Amino acid sequence: MTKLNSLEIQNFRHIESQKVEFGNYITVITGLNGTGKSSILGWIAQLCDFKSKEKTILDTYFKEDYRNVFKFCPTNDYIKEYEVKFNYSLSSSLIEESKQINTRYVNKTEKSPERYRTDFDGRGKALDHPIIYLGLKRLIPLATENKISSFNPSLSSKYINTYSNLIKEIFVLVNDKIRPEPVKSTNKKLLALQTEVYGHLGNSAGQDNISQIISSLISFEILKEKNKDSFNGGIILIDEIDSTLYAASQCRLIDVLFRYARKLDIQIIFTTHSVEILEYLKDKFGNDTKINYFNLLDGKVKNSINPSVEYIRLKIKNEVSKIKVTEKINFICEDEVAQYWIKNLINNTELKKIVNIEKGPFPDGTIISMAESNHSIFKKVYFILDGDVKKKLNSKKIPPRTVFLPTEFRPETVMYDFVKNLSDYDDFWDDENNFTKLTCFNNFTNDGKGVHKSWFLSTINKKEFGNGYSKLFNRWKKDNQESVNDFLDSIRKVM
Repeated sequence: MTKLNSLEIQNFRHIESQKVEFGNYITVITGLNGTGKSSILGWIAQLCDFKSKEKTILDTYFKEDYRNVFKFCPTNDYIKEYEVKFNYSLSSSLIEESKQINTRYVNKTEKSPERYRTDFDGRGKALDHPIIYLGLKRLIPLATENKISSFNPSLSSKYINTYSNLIKEIFVLVNDKIRPEPVKSTNKKLLALQTEVYGHLGNSAGQDNISQIISSLISFEILKEKNKDSFNGGIILIDEIDSTLYAASQCRLIDVLFRYARKLDIQIIFTTHSVEILEYLKDKFGNDTKINYFNLLDGKVKNSINPSVEYIRLKIKNEVSKIKVTEKINFICEDEVAQYWIKNLINNTELKKIVNIEKGPFPDGTIISMAESNHSIFKKVYFILDGDVKKKLNSKKIPPRTVFLPTEFRPETVMYDFVKNLSDYDDFWDDENNFTKLTCFNNFTNDGKGVHKSWFLSTINKKEFGNGYSKLFNRWKKDNQESVNDFLDSIRKVM
């Protein structure tokens, strides 16, 4: 398969030294007006020149003259030389390929008029790769066209059904009987939507829009079916994909595009200002999807790749971010030892900002009864129980909104045993100040009731264990990262 990876724009109008990245399946180009988003589609159209005489179901070739996408201005462009480079991958090669495109002005001669031409790799050739471009002309309602006629595409019943099913899926038409009605006008060709009630003149601009996008998908499906092993993918370019569509249909359209891009192994590249589409795509960022946001800084375009949706939303709506006050979720633990440990475990994670840790002490067994209670007062409270409680519960069902600290012992016992088993040479000790295993466990050598907690809270040890016991807990975490991760995940899951 042939896949576009990136476009490096050395200089083009008000874009200098910027890189556009393409997803394996979906690429979004969004940003401020006047930043050249549609021109990127034009450069891709210029890059590709499919040599095959295969045609789409609308009887057009799988290519597009870039001049139908954007035009060079004799006044402002002809005096300049632009330079861009496409990087792409071929399934037959492990090495990334590239094509350099340069523009230059050619003077008028006796045999030819003045022109502004593009050269590939000096005087090389364009990329032999199929594309379909859907520009803004597709949005002109058929009812406003002066001349409309029909044509007769060769479309099997299989693809007539495909058209009907996709129309129903995107517009949520349950009972309607849908058929494609092939029509052409001054500005476009399309399979118009025909029902038992109305035909092409009753189509909305949104229905025209979707009909042409579906026609492109079907065209590539047929092209792949005909060429089989020699099919190397393709590109669909869509300008202002969200125009004329309400939000729900926009999201359903994205689902369809993803499905077909994967199925056909093609790339779909579109421009949009739709916050709904960007929100819908936010969980799909990565190699499969790339978002390029074009901003203007000091009159020059700056592209941000896969920025946060909130960043784009604020830019598109021209709003300043409002400080969000997040109500923290309350977790109750048994005592101050557990509280110290939990605070250390969630430190440097997102949980620190959203979790509040409250402590006892509670009489023995009380916190378990609270966790098991169905009383309304506890319905918004979460519990973190000591690890030794697991044994007490035995086979009983774990109470709702409840997690356990690491291991199956009390926190003070976990730390007591851990420190006791450290090597005398461990960096935890401070021999210069005589903080050693001997001084740490002085008067705390037996395992009697309360000894481990007294050891943990002793004035001398507390001073050496660091602020908030950070030195002690961080040393334990170093050797028990898996247990730390499991505990943090259990909190996330229960919330």
